[in-house]
Amino acid sequence: MLARLIISFAYFLDSNKIYKKVKGFVYDLLDNPRSSMKSYFDVLIIGLVLLTVAIFIYDISNHLPYQFGLIEDFAVSVFIFEWIGRFWTSANIRLLIIRYHKKMLELDQEPKLSKILKIIIKQKIRYILSPMAIIDLLAILPVYRPFRVLRIFLIFRLFKFFRYTKSLNSFFKVLSDKKFEFEFLFILGVFTVFLSSTIMYTFEGVGNNPHINSYMDAIYWSIITISTVGYGDITPVTMMGKIVTAFLVGGGFMILVLATSIVTNALSQKIDIIKENKLLAEAHKLTRLIVIIGFGRMGQILAEDLHKDQKRFIVVDINKENIAKAGHQGYLHMQADASNYAIINSLVFENNVEKVIVLTENDALNLSILLTIKAQEKNLDVIVRANSYNNIKKFKIAKADHVIFPYETVAEVAVEYIGNSVKFDAIDNILIQESDFTIDGIDILEGSSFIGSCIDDLGLDDLNITTIAILKNGNIRNFIFNPDHDEYEFEANDTLIVVGKVEYINKIGNEIRRQFA
Repeated sequence: MLARLIISFAYFLDSNKIYKKVKGFVYDLLDNPRSSMKSYFDVLIIGLVLLTVAIFIYDISNHLPYQFGLIEDFAVSVFIFEWIGRFWTSANIRLLIIRYHKKMLELDQEPKLSKILKIIIKQKIRYILSPMAIIDLLAILPVYRPFRVLRIFLIFRLFKFFRYTKSLNSFFKVLSDKKFEFEFLFILGVFTVFLSSTIMYTFEGVGNNPHINSYMDAIYWSIITISTVGYGDITPVTMMGKIVTAFLVGGGFMILVLATSIVTNALSQKIDIIKENKLLAEAHKLTRLIVIIGFGRMGQILAEDLHKDQKRFIVVDINKENIAKAGHQGYLHMQADASNYAIINSLVFENNVEKVIVLTENDALNLSILLTIKAQEKNLDVIVRANSYNNIKKFKIAKADHVIFPYETVAEVAVEYIGNSVKFDAIDNILIQESDFTIDGIDILEGSSFIGSCIDDLGLDDLNITTIAILKNGNIRNFIFNPDHDEYEFEANDTLIVVGKVEYINKIGNEIRRQFA
């Protein structure tokens, strides 16, 4: 009976929109790295940690004013909310219970209460026993003022920095990858301390040295010596003790050198990953992002034009020299192998990407990237460069939205110029030469008040802007040439192709974008 009640409650929660909305809000606030709210909450937690630790230090030798107690109570309330929130969002128990119930239905068996309780307890205990959950809990304990001994646990609030400081997280992630080396170093250090302490206690702990009265004194001397600190409060008096000290100083120096080399080597190996994570974090914040894969000559020209148009884009190339050029130009860039699914996933699928432009000089690589993207995001615009005429058909079969064959394009431009030089020069003057006129696109963003309006409502005629065409939903395949200014009504993500003065086109575009500022 109780098992069915729990299962029914799980289905109720799964269909409850308010429950999902509240839980989603808590998750965005505490754990979602792409949420803007999380960054503000992180700043709040860090501020409260520093403030309460400062109050704790002040309280040691001063009487706390009443207001300080209120600050402490508020901070602890936030810490309690944080712990409960993470406990709640640490696992989707309802989905696990529903999955278990469906499995039992398929097997034609009755759900067992013991199994359901095991699912719930296992997931929650896993969070409770996690290191950061324990630190969060210890940070709350000092609120119980009658137990003054618990006040020392307030120091654990400083460890909360590990959760909210990305650089510290990255540093300790680097060290964790060298777990084997540090385990070996720890064992070597323990063995050295034990051996040297035993020898020292044997020769100087039997009344020969007045400063060594117990084995713990010998251990203390060994640790101070091996760390090359050498306070001088314990010094050997026997010849054997001096010999052991000399060898221990040398051994301690070698252990420190080994530890330093391990950390340095780990950092040098992971520094690129740390930079990559930082760049991905910047890309996560951008909307309507354009990804340029390949920064050869075509990529450089494209990036330059996009930069002039103030478009948001990131350059990806595995070639170190190409990426150095992108960095020199001040573009957002990443040195990575775009054929790697993890790179495509973190850069394309996890961001608000508008277009992907693949411009490498390897058709096999371009096709692989195209297939990877289209397999998961069929509606994402992907423009691909073909380096061989024979591969154009392959790219079209793979659903490329547009295929660029640079050699054919150059030839067509040359033929057009020979046959229609006057028309070609006119367009060239608009597009390339320094002039006030240009051909550009005006995006009707989703949520804009212009959706449902007609072209005349934009007031283009008053600014001498001529509409050439409309791309429905920004898709080149839905191309409407010379649309009716009175009848066509804008839809979300439409793009107007217009000719006019740059300042007037920018004015209209800014007016549309200002609605979302």
